[in-house]
Amino acid sequence: MNRPIVRLGVVAVVAAVLVGGVTLLSPALTSAGESAQAPTRPTRVPLDRATFVCPESSYVSGQTSTDVAAVAAPASVDGGQTNAAGGAAGTPEARLAVSSLGTPTTPVASVDRRERVATYAVRKTQTPPLVVTAHGSVAPGAVAGQLTRTSTGPLRGLAETPCSGPGAQFWFVGTGSELGRHGRVYLTNTDEGSAQVDLRLYDEKGEVDSDAGRGLTIAAGRQQVVELDKLAPTSKHLAVAVVAQRGRVSAALRDDAVKGETAVGVDWIPSATPPAKEIVVPGVASGDGERVLTIVAPEDSTASVNLSLLAANGSFRPADLGDLEIKPGAVVEVPLQNALRKQAGAVRIDSDVPVTASVRSVLGSGSGPHDVAYTSAARALSGPAVVPDTRGGTGRTSSLLLSSPSQQAVNAAVTLVAPDGRQLHTSRVTVRPGSTVELKLEPPKGTERYAVVVTPDRGGPLYGTRLLVENAKDGPMVSSWPLATGETTAVRPVARADIGAGIGVEAPRDPIFH
Repeated sequence: MNRPIVRLGVVAVVAAVLVGGVTLLSPALTSAGESAQAPTRPTRVPLDRATFVCPESSYVSGQTSTDVAAVAAPASVDGGQTNAAGGAAGTPEARLAVSSLGTPTTPVASVDRRERVATYAVRKTQTPPLVVTAHGSVAPGAVAGQLTRTSTGPLRGLAETPCSGPGAQFWFVGTGSELGRHGRVYLTNTDEGSAQVDLRLYDEKGEVDSDAGRGLTIAAGRQQVVELDKLAPTSKHLAVAVVAQRGRVSAALRDDAVKGETAVGVDWIPSATPPAKEIVVPGVASGDGERVLTIVAPEDSTASVNLSLLAANGSFRPADLGDLEIKPGAVVEVPLQNALRKQAGAVRIDSDVPVTASVRSVLGSGSGPHDVAYTSAARALSGPAVVPDTRGGTGRTSSLLLSSPSQQAVNAAVTLVAPDGRQLHTSRVTVRPGSTVELKLEPPKGTERYAVVVTPDRGGPLYGTRLLVENAKDGPMVSSWPLATGETTAVRPVARADIGAGIGVEAPRDPIFH
C-alpha cells in the first residue's frame, strides 16, 4: 500500500528559509509590544543563507580524484534577481565557503563575490563529505557541485552531481540491484538535531516491503550510506523515495554497474521532481548506445501513460511504444534509442495518475568500458541556471541539451564565465516549438574550466542539461548536470494560533520554484 507522506512539525511560525526547495519552519512568540494586527499572508524575502552537501569526496592516488565548485550567478547575467556583493547594512557578510562536514568554521576554500567560483580539489584519502555554505549577497542563486573522475577499475568514468540542500523529500529513479548493479543512498544531516528518515522502495513488481529502510536515524553533523542491494537484493529496476519524518537531510544516490571486471557505467542519479501527471525528462544524449526511460507510478492505482519525444525536428509520439499501463507502485523501463535514431531529445510524459522518471544514456561500444549519464524529471527554468564547473581541454566536449514542449519558440542567453568571474563568451539560442537543441559549448582556446549560465527569456517553459564527454583512450567517459534555477527568496510564513500546534504536514513550496 502507498502511504501518505506526513511529517511532524510546528504550525505557529514566523520565520522560514528555503534551502534545497523545502521551507524550514521555526517557532516564535509575539512580544507584548507587537501589534496584534498580524499580516494574513506569507511574505517573500531575499535568501540570505543556504547550505549544500557534496556527498562523497573520493580520492585514490593516480586513479580517482574529486573536484568541488560553487558559485552564484554574476549579477550582470542573473536576470536582475540579485544584487552585487556587499548587501545592505545589517545583512550577513557575503561569503561562499567549502568546508568538511562537522568543521564549518574552517573552510578549505571561499570567495566573497557572486561571479567568482570557489573550488577545492580533493587530493587525499578519507576526506569527509564537503559542505558548501552561502551567506549574505552570495546566497541567492548559489549552486555547488562535485565531479569525480576515475581512470581505471570497476568505477571508471565521470560521476557528477549537484550538491543538494537539506530537504524533507527526494525521489530517485533508475537504479537497480541485479547482478553487476550497485546503488547507494547518501543521507547527510547538517542540522543541529537528529533526523529520522524512511526509504520507500519500488521495483518492477510494486512497492518493496523493507522494514530495514524505515526509521533510519541520522545524527547531527553525520552521514549514513545505505546499500540498496541489502534492502532489495533481487530488484532489477528501482525507484527510491527519501522521506524525512523528523528533521531534514540532504540526499544523493550513486549507481554503478560492472560486467565482470569491466566498467559499464557510474554516475549519480539526479533527484527527480515529485510524482505528477505531467513531467518532462530532458537531456537524452545523441549518438549510439542505449537510451532507457525508467518510470515509477507510486500511487495505489494503475497509471495510463503516454509518451512524446522532443527531438531536433519537433515533437512526436513513438509509434512502436504506444500507451503504457503501469501497475500500482511499479517501475518500468522503456527503450528509446530506436525511436530517437541517435538524436538528442527529451521525454514528455502525460499520465492520469502521478508518476516520475529518469533517462539513462549509455556511451561506449563493443567489449570495452562504457559510461553512463542520468537525467531526471525536472522543473522548467524560472530564471538563470548555473553549471559551476565545466571542463575544457583536449579530448573533452561539452554541450547544452535544451528542450521546450511549448507551442511557441523559446529564447535563452548562454554565458561562459571564468573562475575569476570574467565573462568569456555570450551567445543566444532559440528552441523551436516542441523541440530539442544541442548547443556545443566553445570557450576561448586554452580554457580549462569555466561556469555556464543559461538565462531563459520570458515565454514558454525551457528544460535542459549540460553534457560533458571525455574521449579517453579506452572509450568515452560522460557525465551530465541538470539545469535548475537557483533559489533566490525565502518564504516567511505568518504566525497563527492553532490548538493543534505540533501536528502538521510538510510546508508547501514557494510557487516560484514549481
